[in-house]
Amino acid sequence: MEKGKKAAKATPKKTRNLEKSRKEILDAAFWEVFTRGFQGVSIDDIVKKTSMTKGAFYHQFPTKLDLGYALVDEVIKPMTYARWIDPLKTYENPLEGILLQLKNLIGKADPQELRYGCPLNNLVQEMAPVDAGFKERLQDALNYWIDGMDQELKRAKKAGYLREDINTRQVAHFVVMAHEGFYGMLKGLEDPKAFNALYDSLKRYFEILKA
Repeated sequence: MEKGKKAAKATPKKTRNLEKSRKEILDAAFWEVFTRGFQGVSIDDIVKKTSMTKGAFYHQFPTKLDLGYALVDEVIKPMTYARWIDPLKTYENPLEGILLQLKNLIGKADPQELRYGCPLNNLVQEMAPVDAGFKERLQDALNYWIDGMDQELKRAKKAGYLREDINTRQVAHFVVMAHEGFYGMLKGLEDPKAFNALYDSLKRYFEILKA
């Protein structure tokens, strides 16, 4: 009985250690993939950025694809929501929040950061066309973002900031794609000033939607 108690106590600690190791690998992998592309990095490149052995890496992720899928599901998907949806909940008018988040996270971003683009968009461009598993997970991440945007636009509509005839789902889809377009253009042009033209266009679009 005593041995059983000790074993039961050891399990949570082991679980915590596995979770910590997994997070360390994913954190290292995120930056490597973000700056160099998924196909541009190797497992060795990622392991070198951690305190893990290659064996510990394979214990968590049997293949590089397993790592990539986890990167989308466990890092990029929640990170995107935290950056673009959660902050909108603090605004009485979500439309104002959308524009301010764009200005803060893209308009005021370090040009060196913008040159890498959007983590989600990068993987959509690189991996969705070549791997069905990536495509499914990236689509799910985009839909999760669009769902959150739709909920905030519904809240704006209920509060009287959007016209009654507006289809919030369509607008949410457009706004998310506009975000990704902003990143894509700024990454490709390496011209932060181009943001102003894109931002002003979205702002005028919102004026048309107002109640």
